[in-house]
Amino acid sequence: MGMDISTLERACAATEPVVAKVTPAHYGLATPCTEWDVHDLLNHLVGTLHLGGALLADVPPTVAMGPGQLPPTDLVGDDPGTAYRRGVEALLGAVDAGAIERIHPTPLGDMPGTALAGFVALDVVVHGWDLGRGVDAAPVVDDDLAAQLLGFARASFSAMPREPVLGPEVAVAPDAPPTDRLVAFTGRTP
Repeated sequence: MGMDISTLERACAATEPVVAKVTPAHYGLATPCTEWDVHDLLNHLVGTLHLGGALLADVPPTVAMGPGQLPPTDLVGDDPGTAYRRGVEALLGAVDAGAIERIHPTPLGDMPGTALAGFVALDVVVHGWDLGRGVDAAPVVDDDLAAQLLGFARASFSAMPREPVLGPEVAVAPDAPPTDRLVAFTGRTP
């Protein structure tokens, strides 16, 4: 189950209002990603947008960062909203219908564009949720997007190890909202 351009757009739009609420005063706050504070998480998120755009465009990344890592330099400065929007522009500006259809070389091996887009969208939404938890600003993820990403995550991680990318799945009620089921699948307590 892969993703398309509209999924990337919806994922980025779901996280943007949370980023817009973050100020430098929040940077030292803890997040559900226990190894990262708000500032680290923002840097990872913005780096992921730039990395995803480069990989989908088949060009060398402008941010020297591997999947699941932090960039070597601060990408957000004192204006996380602007940094996030620039990252979204880099991602979406690199994507065209052909990018979704092609196979792309990635640090994890060759990957179809639909899968690459899915992993970027999953990262953006789940880390947007993490960021919202860190700054007490819950993201609004529409149920269809959350369900689509959960289906993608379940299918993708059935064929690859969860660790270290995901923690153990957290149990939630089968009728829990789709966003809760998505974050629980990724090892977070909703």
